[in-house]
Amino acid sequence: YGGISRAPLSPEERRSILARHVNQALQNDGMLLIPAFAVERSQELLVDLSLLQSKQLIPQMPIFLDSPMAIRATEVYQDHARDLEDVNDDPDLLDNPNFYFTQTADESKSLNRIHSGAIILAASGMCDAGRIRHHLRNRLWRPETTVLIVGYQEQGSLGSLLLNGRKEVKIQGQIIKVNAKISSIDIYSGHADGNDLVEWITARLPIKRGLFLTHGEKSKTLALREALLESGLPDKLVRVPSLDDTIELRLDKKALKLKK
Repeated sequence: YGGISRAPLSPEERRSILARHVNQALQNDGMLLIPAFAVERSQELLVDLSLLQSKQLIPQMPIFLDSPMAIRATEVYQDHARDLEDVNDDPDLLDNPNFYFTQTADESKSLNRIHSGAIILAASGMCDAGRIRHHLRNRLWRPETTVLIVGYQEQGSLGSLLLNGRKEVKIQGQIIKVNAKISSIDIYSGHADGNDLVEWITARLPIKRGLFLTHGEKSKTLALREALLESGLPDKLVRVPSLDDTIELRLDKKALKLKK
């Protein structure tokens, strides 16, 4: 997330944005698919959707959680609901009667019979695995479908192809025309943005030997490096390793060699 700056949002502002997307998707007997990561992202969405329903800001439609891992994680969240942030006033939001948890493959396939007026949350968040691919295969060609992307999409993933406007995609060996509406919101990320990363690093100065920036797209990593240099770190200190680089870390007279 180097080079990316997000405006701070309150929980109320975040839910207002989600409500707008949900209501738009469900107009004219629409269906909403949300590819979501199984742990934390799915539960955060469920809480927000439940709260919006309790305040009658979105319709009282069924909401299906179609991911065995997400269902198991949600059960843990339910056990500790009173400790969650932003839900202290109503710890029972995860017990919404409009929630349906589809554990088995047959239960998941039965959702194909629902053609309008529902939300399906399914993993994986990047659409490259899991049950969301089954739902996309069966619904992307329908113009009444909306796919709402709520997380980071790696380049080349099915989710990124949809966001980039691909008109046809291949899913489970089938070429599927994309007639569905593709939307995205970047308000549920659990990651720090570029400014937060710079603040976290500079709070740990001085760094005497080296700072290595890894685990990121090259453009974002270089943007973070540039921001760190602008904040005063010396050029020779901040390094962006490339694939297959070998780096030798020395401590006193002993050397630890890292080889790929």
